[in-house]
Amino acid sequence: MSVWLQEGKVYDAIVIGAGINGLTCAAYLAKAGLKVVVLESRHEAGGALVTEEFSGFKFNLHATYHMMAEYMPLYHDFNLKSYGLRYVFPEVQTAFLYKKEKPLVFYRDPKKTIECFKAVLGEGEAKKFERMYEEFKQMTEKVLIPLTYVPPVPPVDMVQLLQDSKDPMVRKFNEISEMRPIDILEEYGLSSRAKAAVLSLMTLWGVSPFEALGYLLPLYVVRMTDAGLCLGGSHRLSSALCKALIKEGGEIYEKAEVVKVSMSGGRVDGVHLEDGTLVKGNCIISTLDPKQSFLDFFEGGQIDNVLQENAKNWKWEERTFFTVHLGLKQAPEYTSAQKNPDVNRALSCILGIEEIDELLENIERIEGGALPEKIEARATCTTVFDRLQGPIGYHTGRFETTVPFDMDWESLKDGFADKCLETWRAYAPNIVDPVHTYAYPPTYIEKKFKTMVRGSFKHGSYEPLQMGYFRPNDLCSQVRTPIDGYFVCGSSVYPGGMILAGPGYIGANVVCEELGVKKAWEEPAIIKEARKSGIIE
Repeated sequence: MSVWLQEGKVYDAIVIGAGINGLTCAAYLAKAGLKVVVLESRHEAGGALVTEEFSGFKFNLHATYHMMAEYMPLYHDFNLKSYGLRYVFPEVQTAFLYKKEKPLVFYRDPKKTIECFKAVLGEGEAKKFERMYEEFKQMTEKVLIPLTYVPPVPPVDMVQLLQDSKDPMVRKFNEISEMRPIDILEEYGLSSRAKAAVLSLMTLWGVSPFEALGYLLPLYVVRMTDAGLCLGGSHRLSSALCKALIKEGGEIYEKAEVVKVSMSGGRVDGVHLEDGTLVKGNCIISTLDPKQSFLDFFEGGQIDNVLQENAKNWKWEERTFFTVHLGLKQAPEYTSAQKNPDVNRALSCILGIEEIDELLENIERIEGGALPEKIEARATCTTVFDRLQGPIGYHTGRFETTVPFDMDWESLKDGFADKCLETWRAYAPNIVDPVHTYAYPPTYIEKKFKTMVRGSFKHGSYEPLQMGYFRPNDLCSQVRTPIDGYFVCGSSVYPGGMILAGPGYIGANVVCEELGVKKAWEEPAIIKEARKSGIIE
């Protein structure tokens, strides 16, 4: 029996998994006065908010660019600044680098981005981008962000709500929602180079441009050009959340792996840990993937056959990440800086792909199971913005690209890492003789996190039948499940992965409603406004 367990203690809620969503859900439930415990199988909480230190270099092995940052309700509801959480928002967000042409730079200030478009691609192209960005920004703020933090509704109902809106931009969002991202860009008439840049803001996260997921494009374009970097490393966010949880009276235990959910009289009543401990609880909330949540935790006859089949058929991403983490003697100095010095101040530089056909062919090749012939990658030097992430006098670098999972990565990783460095060096010749190199192939992702099967960093593929009301399925996307007292709210549940905290926030709200507990927080103003406009009922 685990030494921390108080004999006879029964928790109001047991949360399985201490990633961003598990910690978020638990902190809110504790804030509402419930007795809450979080059980984490790994040696530390935080999930993908992992920051590991090698000889003074802090490597964010997964989450690095926080696309919602201060938009997350938890940031304000728990005053995470008081626990040491700080974000920096670089003025220069993303620079697209080319071998011969001027770089295309995306700034946090869209006016500067438009000026850059004008200088690089001409006034006509700048006007097209300006129109697209302004429309995407309205769609993101009026629809996408509010919907990120409320339960989903059936597709037919959602379409009707958006279609009935008096706001023309909301209705336009409704029109593009089920289009393919690549087709949406055709609607705006952007050039090949502009389309490749805009689309890369989404596709570099493993999202396919060929799926009917048009509603995601505005979110990535707007939020990935306004991303925050967590000072001190991404783990500072989970650390702040752990402190908030404990202050609210919640408990968290690491190296406490759940292997089975206990049931009595047709209702869940606790969980069994790997060491044989039974932890009793009135409700169980899993933030793990569908296979663990519905197949591993229950015996065959305990749950509905439909739930079992849905879990068995869950699909993982076709593309995952290969990352090289580096200790550098100096920050990258890009040759493109001769044409625009701002590229040396960019949060990330995208390099390797210049035209839309190259981008699409690359994606098709990787999704077909082959390594890319030409590496398209995102390169970042975190210490340009945060000296805490590297030792004095050195810099911390990150180079990531998408690859297929099914490769002999143990024999390929070092050679592919060299190819990545060669690619980076072609744009920044001073990237030589790193003092530390850590190649992190997708197989390491799966080994580190059981929920990231096949390197699935979003806990499951983004495709129409695994998104929205169908994530993870139409029985469980609203947090409740057909199993009495059992809830789900991880990245495999609506609205999905990335550092959004949406599933955890929605989960806490639904569990409170189910238990009849008064919430000790108010809805964010952006959600209240969406309710007034009729987008949220």
